[in-house]
Amino acid sequence: MPRPVVAKFKFDIQSYRRKIYETRGKRVHRCRRCGTTRGVIRKYGLYLCRRCIREVYHLMEFKKTSVHRG
Repeated sequence: MPRPVVAKFKFDIQSYRRKIYETRGKRVHRCRRCGTTRGVIRKYGLYLCRRCIREVYHLMEFKKTSVHRG
C-alpha cells in the first residue's frame, strides 16, 4: 500500500528555511568591514564594529571628542 501524501508545498521548504535563517538574528547585523557580530554600531546605517570605526573614523570625517556621558 503506498503512503498517502500529507501536504504539498507550492514553494521549496528548504529554501524558505534558509531565507528565514539568513534574515533574522545576530548574523544579520554584521560589520561590513571585518564581518564580526560583536560591537556593531547600526546607528545611521553604519553597520561597522567599534574596532573598525576607531581605525577609519578619520576617513568618514568623524571627529574624536573628549565628551563622556555621565
